[in-house]
Amino acid sequence: MCQRERVPDGVKFDDGWSCFKLQGPFGFGETGIILSVIEPLSSNGVGVFVVSTFDGDHLLVKTTDAEKTRTLLRQAGHLLV
Repeated sequence: MCQRERVPDGVKFDDGWSCFKLQGPFGFGETGIILSVIEPLSSNGVGVFVVSTFDGDHLLVKTTDAEKTRTLLRQAGHLLV
């Protein structure tokens, strides 16, 4: 995974993604955090790609689904800043 302008010539890629950062850090013993975010999305037909790091988690959705994602996350009780 990298920024579009860093993809080498001739390499197949899939662009058009938007990223939502989940503010962390989250303890490894905390369960259900990612599930609480992806469940309302996948239940409504939004595909997701999640990248987890020590600093937090990053949720990627197709840019065409970004506004729907914002709406669904708010409806599920998540605060978007």
